[in-house]
Amino acid sequence: MRRLIVVAALLALVAFAAPAGADDSWFVGLNGTGSLLASGADYSGTFMFGMVGAWEIDVDDSLWPPPGPARFDYMWATFFAGHYDDSPGAEAWYGDFDGLTLPTTPRFEFNTSSPGGLLIGDVTLRVMVRDWNSNGVLDQNEKTDNLNLTATVSVNPDFGTGYFMITCGHGSLGSGNFNFADPDVLQMTGQLQTYPCPSPTEDTSWGTIKALYSE
Repeated sequence: MRRLIVVAALLALVAFAAPAGADDSWFVGLNGTGSLLASGADYSGTFMFGMVGAWEIDVDDSLWPPPGPARFDYMWATFFAGHYDDSPGAEAWYGDFDGLTLPTTPRFEFNTSSPGGLLIGDVTLRVMVRDWNSNGVLDQNEKTDNLNLTATVSVNPDFGTGYFMITCGHGSLGSGNFNFADPDVLQMTGQLQTYPCPSPTEDTSWGTIKALYSE
């Protein structure tokens, strides 16, 4: 009987390999500078709370015009002009910066010293520009108003180091002070959920397992 119990337990481990450790929920605040209008189109800074260290978000601008008026015109025509929401009372343009509209998906990097490790992955950015007078035309005050930025992050376990080695995860960040300015001071807050990636399993036949415990 004892042999059968041991074999059954081993089967359970083979079939349902689970990640070790507990999930972590990070409430984070980020403060930094950067600009979509600058060459490189990246943002970087430090954490206000939740983690200790540095962060960076990089948008691929390799196909964009160089910094200058033509750069904003290109971004507006490419990412915003065709994405207008005319819902009464909520009129706005939405610009999505993701792998569907860029040569490569934007990347984020959290290099933390508490806990120690590097957390890297993909990020999708959405900027909302309110059409305050509901006329379907971008006015100067609407362009320079504090805009809403939302970000959805997805952790890539292949690049994690230290505490975040073989870590999966996802989360979201938001800001109400995004601007088309160079440089732009950006603050974001949000939540990030990380957890050990599921362990790979190996298919094993009943005959192989039984042979391990045969006399």
